[in-house]
Amino acid sequence: MDLMESSFVWIVTDAITGEPETLSYNGSYPSYYQGLLGTVPAYGQNTSTFNTFKDKYITEYGGSAANLMMSSVLVSDALTILHETLLNLDAGDVWDSIPDVSCTFGDTWAGGNVLLTSIIGNTYSGVTGDIVIDDQGTTTTTSYDVMNFKVDAFHKIGTWSNTTKLSLVDGIEYLGGGKTTPTGFGNTLTGFHLRIGIVPEPPIAYLDAATCVNDTSLPQCWYGWNPDIISKLADSLNFTYEYVQPDDRKYGGYNTETETWNGMMKDLLDHKTDLTIALSINTERSKYIDFTLSFFEDQASFIVFSKSAKSSGNIFFFLLPFKMGVWASIFGIIIVISFLVCLLSKLSPYGKYGRKIHAQQVCACSECRARKGMKEENGCSFKETKEFACRVDKVEEEDTLGDMSFYNSVWVVSTGFVQQGGETLPAAPSGRFLLFFWWLFVMILVSMYTANLTAHLTLERNDISITSLFDLLAQSEYSWGLITDRNLESMMKNHGEDKYGQLVQRGTKLGNLGVGIEKVQDGGFVFIDESSVLTFNFRDNCTAIQVNTGKFSNEWAFGLQTNSPYAYVINNMFLQYREEGWLTEVWDKWYKADGACTTSIGSDMRFDLTILSGLFAIFAMGIGCSFILVILETLHAAYRDCKGKPGTGSA
Repeated sequence: MDLMESSFVWIVTDAITGEPETLSYNGSYPSYYQGLLGTVPAYGQNTSTFNTFKDKYITEYGGSAANLMMSSVLVSDALTILHETLLNLDAGDVWDSIPDVSCTFGDTWAGGNVLLTSIIGNTYSGVTGDIVIDDQGTTTTTSYDVMNFKVDAFHKIGTWSNTTKLSLVDGIEYLGGGKTTPTGFGNTLTGFHLRIGIVPEPPIAYLDAATCVNDTSLPQCWYGWNPDIISKLADSLNFTYEYVQPDDRKYGGYNTETETWNGMMKDLLDHKTDLTIALSINTERSKYIDFTLSFFEDQASFIVFSKSAKSSGNIFFFLLPFKMGVWASIFGIIIVISFLVCLLSKLSPYGKYGRKIHAQQVCACSECRARKGMKEENGCSFKETKEFACRVDKVEEEDTLGDMSFYNSVWVVSTGFVQQGGETLPAAPSGRFLLFFWWLFVMILVSMYTANLTAHLTLERNDISITSLFDLLAQSEYSWGLITDRNLESMMKNHGEDKYGQLVQRGTKLGNLGVGIEKVQDGGFVFIDESSVLTFNFRDNCTAIQVNTGKFSNEWAFGLQTNSPYAYVINNMFLQYREEGWLTEVWDKWYKADGACTTSIGSDMRFDLTILSGLFAIFAMGIGCSFILVILETLHAAYRDCKGKPGTGSA
């Protein structure tokens, strides 16, 4: 990967700078270690504290001070801080308490907070010198020696601290002994001339044939999405290039009988080119060539021309937004709601009919007792019983008996469906609550109906019944085809599902993209290719119906010879372009061109009971709430009657 060349900088940790002998081979150092950079924590080796520690270390473990590792010094300082802090703390319950700790729950140790509070904001004397810990718990005296490997050892060339920052006292020697500061990763393509395979296909690559008649290899002969990327790479990596078209103008397909490739793949394998424009990555190709990092993802689609038309001459077009099951349910629910509104008026002691019943039940006068008898004789009817001057008569004068009959209830509910008000409305809260839910139901239903009817009258509807690739195998109205020697053909051939293989075998073999476009425009033909290609080339055709299959997702990348030395630097540039957002910009430049198509084409959807089931469920909840409310009304009226304050019979 050329990571040891002069354009790179290697930085090592203090595990290496503190013990450089780990790099040696029998006491010698390879030349490519020259220029290594690193840091080592700075501490005063001539202080009395360090000398005492060194003497104890030699006495305890033997050897010399050279064997004293930096990690041992730092661990010693950490233990010193902990030791001094504990000595200054008084013993107490916090040290004796043991926290209850488990895998799912743990109490914090009170002693830990006390210990941390005692450590911060203090200064300690350690082997590395004075250690100052601020209120945030960080050391304010951190300092490092900057080390540079020269000849056979690390040499100090400067210092760094969190107060003075970087200070160099000597020049840096980089890999290979260079003195110049590298500007970035290696630009190994300086002076190289690359041969790049290309085929014309909008908007991936356009050939300016009028300008370049005799020689199409010149960079200025080509423009488009991929030529823009190649030009950007050439400017960034400082290389020159030319374009090479394969004789058959194909991307590259594998012939299993002859075991050979064609197109750009063949030229790459024959070393006629060093690089290709975008190829779809698949297993078959990856066995023979390498790829750069991918810079685009796509999937399979198919496209066909629709014989679209506006709404037909159906005189019952206004019924089309809803399926017949929905219309039947609407008429049925009108009857049900009308019955419930009438029923709640009779059941509720606050309803126009119900409070008449309630008044008679709670009135104890002789007239009411006689009235009850007459009511029973008349078959539970109040007819001919309006002459009694009592509470029942007072209620009778305020409310006519038939205001919320079933007939009137049907009228109120039906007019609500067409957003008109009825002549009378329920008096009981339960009835009004039910009517509110009905109006809410009607409002949402009418909005959905209006929107779908508008779409039906204005949307051009296609006559295409094909929604998946497999539908092609079960019909005879349309023929279909793919471009040969292309990634999609290869993926469908090698797919584990036999039906995809049948699609390739029974489909028309297309020589190039232009042939496929012409066949679609002639009608009766389904063109299968990659989604982005179809979207761009049919962007101006308002009657072209494109269906994304959601299958055969693939990535696009530049093709390279196996173990190509250009892969590393190109991949690095792609990463940089991706981070800068440039790859997205160049894609949008060529693929998101404004098309001339202004009409909408699609299939309008008729609402069925499954789609509207949630709306019906909410309305059913409203009905349930209304019955709960009528129970509460009855209990409230009974309570007032028990207290001597009739709630329904008084004026």
